[in-house]
Amino acid sequence: MVLFMSVLFISLFALSACAKKNPGIPGESIPATSGDSVETEGDSADPNEEERVKAYDFTLTDQYGTEHKLSDYEGQVIFLNFWATWCPPCKQEMPDIEDLYNDHGMNQRDLVILAVAYPDEDGSSSAQREMDVEGIKAFLLENNYTFPVLMDTKGQVFNQYQISGLPTTYLIDHQGYFIGYVQGALARELMDHFVNDALNAMGH
Repeated sequence: MVLFMSVLFISLFALSACAKKNPGIPGESIPATSGDSVETEGDSADPNEEERVKAYDFTLTDQYGTEHKLSDYEGQVIFLNFWATWCPPCKQEMPDIEDLYNDHGMNQRDLVILAVAYPDEDGSSSAQREMDVEGIKAFLLENNYTFPVLMDTKGQVFNQYQISGLPTTYLIDHQGYFIGYVQGALARELMDHFVNDALNAMGH
């Protein structure tokens, strides 16, 4: 497996991300373990051992009212994207995420696309900048985005995944373990590259 490396991506592909400064959201780079990025085989001190970390489980409801529990998708590769309506790089990659969702069978095959938004439900727009749930739903409808967007109304999953910049994408393997993450907008060819690597590891 190829590790997502945000520094490499940003330097090679001029990716950009929006700063996220919500109360309670850590400002550090995203750790997948205690202070370290997810490691894959070849990155650990012992090349014969691979540190594997289970993705943090959660249950959220999407724009259609459907409940999603992350661990229910074990057996499928998960493309987990954190975003906001006010974030230009997020908007830049969303059409490609929609195409990825449709091209891989709309979550009915071996790839699951899940996005997570943090609605402003208490009116603190000056600090949070995001729309409320209904505003996010209207944004998705207006732009014809149909992939599931999970509403993290309390910010608990943003906090759990320590989101400090948007967009941030995690890739999770079919056994529920982190493959890696990237902070910044992904071009479609990079989405395909990393998704296909993960699917090939399943024997595809």
